[in-house]
Amino acid sequence: MSLESDIRNITANSGAEMAVSALHLESGQRFDVDAERVYPLCSVLKIPVLVEAFRQIEEGLFTLDDRWQLTTAEKNLPSGILVFFDDGLSPTVRDLLTLMIIISDNTATDMVMHRLGEGSVTRTMHDLGLTDIHVPLTIRELFDDLLPSSDPTQDMLALATGPRNREGVCYSLGPDNDTGTPAALTELLARIWRGETVSRAACDTMLEILLKQQLNDRLPRYLPPGTPCAHKTGTLPGIRNDSGIIYAGESDHVAVTVFSRWDDEAVSDDPIARSEQPIAVDTAFGRIGRLLYDTFSGS
Repeated sequence: MSLESDIRNITANSGAEMAVSALHLESGQRFDVDAERVYPLCSVLKIPVLVEAFRQIEEGLFTLDDRWQLTTAEKNLPSGILVFFDDGLSPTVRDLLTLMIIISDNTATDMVMHRLGEGSVTRTMHDLGLTDIHVPLTIRELFDDLLPSSDPTQDMLALATGPRNREGVCYSLGPDNDTGTPAALTELLARIWRGETVSRAACDTMLEILLKQQLNDRLPRYLPPGTPCAHKTGTLPGIRNDSGIIYAGESDHVAVTVFSRWDDEAVSDDPIARSEQPIAVDTAFGRIGRLLYDTFSGS
């Protein structure tokens, strides 16, 4: 069987709609399954944000060592930790970008996005020719659409059991939402790896941050211990994404993006089914990651 067929078998048995784009960076071999299909990016949007932040750093608009003060107005609901810290904390830009990527800190993300300027991330993606990537909304704007309240001081238990808006912009597949295709995200990763989005030094720093990822239950799930994977996950109810570069060997790197979605409301009254479906999807991510590793390790 071909690698594409093996990937299709994994996605077909995941219980979700899945799209995959994989690119062996050294040889240029590409393996796509519905890779032009549009999905909400969720927190994978933080990769384009990372690129735009380094572009503006290269322009001299700010530096990695600048410190930006935390305020309640910029706090966001978790994921992340900054929402729980006292106002007045002044992390560096490097700290914020690291938190944004490695633990998907939503407060750090919006602290960065507010300073990048409205529309700047999308413009840069389109300037790179990646016209399928749209990032018009901050994390707070996504939560304002999804939740009855995005107040970061609200009771988290009440939030966990509250309703979600499934008909709003948060699940839209249009440019009014933060959206993209697996093919576009994989190409963005390839350009970071090749040093083509900003400078070589800036791209190397981006990869260093992505390699520190702490949320490793998807693409890296079944990789051999110690295998580097520079990646970023994204999650909403009924959506799970992951996009990154698997370091299969010194001369073998695979850029891969997997996006998934399913009807989680169909099992909303069944707590066992509701918890088992994300595990099945994560397992599919892990099997794809391991398949790519086994295929290209030492190729």
